[in-house]
Amino acid sequence: MTTPQEPTPARIVPFRQRRVRSAVSHPEDVTVRPAATISGDEAALADQLLSISTIADPLPGEQDQVHHLRVVQLGASSGAFYPHILTEDVPLAASRLGISAIEIMLQTQGEYDPGFVRRVAANANAAGVSVHAVHSLTRAHPFLDPYPRRIEEAWTLFHTAIEACVVLDAPVLVWHGPHRNQVASEEGWERFIGLTRDLAAACGEAGITLGIENVSYGALALVRNVVNFATRLAEIGDQHQVGFVFDPFQAAEAGANPFMMLAAMGNRIVNVHVSDYSEREPSARHLLPGDGDLPWSALIRAIAGSGYAGPIMIEGPLGTGATGLDRVRGTMDPLIRSVFSFQPDANRNDELRNRPSAPAMPPAGVLKGIALFNQREFYEQHEEIEAEWHAERGPIRTLYQGLLQIGVGFHHALNENYQGATALLADGIAKTSVFGPHVLGIDTARLVAETQACLDRLRELGPANMSGFDRATIPTIAFVSD
Repeated sequence: MTTPQEPTPARIVPFRQRRVRSAVSHPEDVTVRPAATISGDEAALADQLLSISTIADPLPGEQDQVHHLRVVQLGASSGAFYPHILTEDVPLAASRLGISAIEIMLQTQGEYDPGFVRRVAANANAAGVSVHAVHSLTRAHPFLDPYPRRIEEAWTLFHTAIEACVVLDAPVLVWHGPHRNQVASEEGWERFIGLTRDLAAACGEAGITLGIENVSYGALALVRNVVNFATRLAEIGDQHQVGFVFDPFQAAEAGANPFMMLAAMGNRIVNVHVSDYSEREPSARHLLPGDGDLPWSALIRAIAGSGYAGPIMIEGPLGTGATGLDRVRGTMDPLIRSVFSFQPDANRNDELRNRPSAPAMPPAGVLKGIALFNQREFYEQHEEIEAEWHAERGPIRTLYQGLLQIGVGFHHALNENYQGATALLADGIAKTSVFGPHVLGIDTARLVAETQACLDRLRELGPANMSGFDRATIPTIAFVSD
């Protein structure tokens, strides 16, 4: 995963649309159009398949050197302690749990009061906790309301929130933005752009960055919304004035691909929220990371490689004791430590020595995908490995694509889809064979040889005799130590 060592405006403005890319198939180009001109079915397809990147060609040496990645630090939003712990008491509660960076989520208009904010700042200082962001109260800022007095009061409170950031020494002010219904028309979208420009200017004057979150009901809920917004960033504000708050839970809840959302945000990410999403229980919102279905191994690597240097804020409910955080750490800490097989910050700046070009072993999502492959759960393995494919920008991503294509090829073979089976098995063999005889401990030479034998048999049978294919001949993915 590669980005400049420090964000530069040229990497995100102008924003460039790229060819649609799926790890399995190769759809035709998709043209990005304003949300108001895209049909519902077409829009859903675009958000699942659209591959948008602010990074075009590799930077010099980025395919074989890693020098810009930051250690991922866990922090917590005061919302994770809500409603059991009052906002002003969160710094001490976080400190007792070993959390050194927090986000203050304002829960009432009374919590905007300067006296209250000064008390929070004093408590944070006493607890030795830094405040990375202040999260505004959405209902307190009806900027696009038709009633002028509400707009006036929304601005008054917004300036108070900026002052809260200054007092708390918080570099980011989080804003959800307007509801998506308010920006559905071209006129509504333009009002949103103009409003954001004014808000970003106000933040910039105070040395604060406005962070707009991809909330599932908001103006930036979907990938195409972020893409359309990013094309206007040059007129809205520079990277010190405005950026994005990335929330993979909100992306999943909106039906957007979180990896494409992250890519669309480019190098403008200024804050990250983490909580989990369950496909089986979508109404159970903001689960603790690890309690749902999000692919955290791939997400952590993608966040670490995005250039974002701040803490990732837990938003799931931590409760009043240490049990919740212990569960989160049990899930996240091993993934954070395994992002790379070395300490990323040890090799920052211009130190070029001892930079590994690939991880020492497959990431957790690939390992899970391999286990599913070996259990003949080919569709499920595809979903696991594709997340890692999205997260990776180095050459090793081609191996991940090859593995999942082989799995999906066998899925088609078992469903007697001749064209799908032969095409994907051939593509998967070609990609995997590049990494022979073994890589990351995987016996790729064996997998390629045994898959090729299956492909030859399928071609011998032909489309009319697919039922004669013996599923017992499908290989397993083995490791060289097996």
